[in-house]
Amino acid sequence: MGAVSDCSFLLSVTANIAAAGYILYAVISRSFKETVPPVITPLMYPDGGYQCRFWSLGRCNRAHCSLLHRITNKTKLKVLIESAEKTVDVCMFVLSCSVLLEALIGVYKRGVKVRIVCDNMRISGSAHMVQEAGLDVRVDNSPSTMHHKFVIIDRAVTITGSFNWTASGAAFNKENVLITDEPHIAAIYLEEFEKLWKLFEGSREMNCDVPGTNTVITRNNIFEHTRL
Repeated sequence: MGAVSDCSFLLSVTANIAAAGYILYAVISRSFKETVPPVITPLMYPDGGYQCRFWSLGRCNRAHCSLLHRITNKTKLKVLIESAEKTVDVCMFVLSCSVLLEALIGVYKRGVKVRIVCDNMRISGSAHMVQEAGLDVRVDNSPSTMHHKFVIIDRAVTITGSFNWTASGAAFNKENVLITDEPHIAAIYLEEFEKLWKLFEGSREMNCDVPGTNTVITRNNIFEHTRL
């Protein structure tokens, strides 16, 4: 059983690395060879459920595990975020997916500059994770809605689409994400991010009193085998 478990673990680690490897390879290649074409990768949701975190560690022993034993598109986003070397700029209407938030915290702890812009009325308790970890979060406290959903990694890779960073959105909603390293696209999104970053300067108060938005952070206690 030990050898089988070790083999499963190695396979799962390899799969996680490979999930975003083809994107990262092309991005890195463009640093040395201008003829490499832009990477444009679509991800479609729902994933159809939650990935089993014990499977990803190579040690799920459930005979009939109801969670997913495969790489999900949410995991691909996580791996891509974790590839950041210098900066991650996040502009997101809803922030509640602990897997992606923890990825942000992880890159921040190794020296990556992380900035987050989000909408006040759609903040969950999970968003406090990033603020308490020391990440710079600015909030739209205006009467209008900050409805953007995009991320720029290292000022080069753009992630955009309909997908909010929620666990249920990844697992069950019909959503889309487009990933590209096209410089022109990154420049447009960076310009918008910088405009909002300046506009919301000093706005860091998060309203977590909206019904139903302060419970997501505790859902990890319900699902023993998964990270939401």
